[in-house]
Amino acid sequence: MSIAMFRSVFLAGLMALLPVGGASRVAAADLGGTVDRVLTTGSISSAARRAGTPGGEVAIGVYDPHDAVASSDALQIEHVFIYWQALDKAMLKRKIAIAEGQGRALMISVEPYTHASDWRAGGERLFADIGRGRFDREIRDICRRAGAVAAPVYMRWGHEMEDPDGRYPWARRDADGYKKAFRYFVRSCRELAPDVRFVWSPKGHRNLAGYYPGDDVVDAIGIPVWGLQKMDVDYWGRERSFGETLGEKYRRVEGFGKPVMVAELGVSGSADYKRAWYAEIFDRRTYHECFPLLTAVVFFNDKEPYKWPLGYGSPDWRLDKASLAALVSDKVETNSGPTQ
Repeated sequence: MSIAMFRSVFLAGLMALLPVGGASRVAAADLGGTVDRVLTTGSISSAARRAGTPGGEVAIGVYDPHDAVASSDALQIEHVFIYWQALDKAMLKRKIAIAEGQGRALMISVEPYTHASDWRAGGERLFADIGRGRFDREIRDICRRAGAVAAPVYMRWGHEMEDPDGRYPWARRDADGYKKAFRYFVRSCRELAPDVRFVWSPKGHRNLAGYYPGDDVVDAIGIPVWGLQKMDVDYWGRERSFGETLGEKYRRVEGFGKPVMVAELGVSGSADYKRAWYAEIFDRRTYHECFPLLTAVVFFNDKEPYKWPLGYGSPDWRLDKASLAALVSDKVETNSGPTQ
């Protein structure tokens, strides 16, 4: 199936990201036009919650800091990362313009670093400072801009919070503090941008459930999926598929009954390894048969900015030239997949 087919279901793909809550796993059903995308999670009735999971096609998006596919009309989501204490207003304005101009939704990943000169310092006070209003200026600035965007906006705040490896000051062994801070952000932001949807985005570890901030403040769940060929072989003794790698994390979040997106997707390895992943990613059967809650896949089109442990360095997740050309020209096919 070519990406062109995604265009015809653009609204359905985006609306599928909207809340259809419930604490237990539910069966797949296409809600189609029955879901009003301006509703918040708390506004969805219990009957609608029981109606089923999002159906329809899977939206394709991209984090594209160098604007390699800015002119493509084959994508449905433009992803951007922002540091809330040092907002790059020009960059955000450019990404908003791309989203609006190309008819894409905008997903904003808000990274809540501290006010310290070393942004990672002071993490032990971060959640308390948020609750005391010491980041209200940042929240107002971001959410006012988001509320003015003439396209659907998804706000992904404080991702990978359950992995306290020192990379992020908000990723701590303080689940209660995180949940309170997440709820504070959402409540504050909704006053300024009531139509924004909120994405809770764990890394996918076994302990993620302890960090879930509540159905009323989560509209969708985002998880990262990385295909690193060398790590597959080192740890599993073989190459793993996209579906296998996704499934491990998907099973840990499907019980929340929320729409699920692959918020960051990267593949690094040989041409054959990447070809197999891309072919599977663009095969609709992957989602409808195995992952009924999955509503979006967002490529990470850049090098990894942070060195992975155990000598894996900074993997290159960028789409190769053929893959980029396929996205721009709208010719990715499931029967062959992109090639180098």
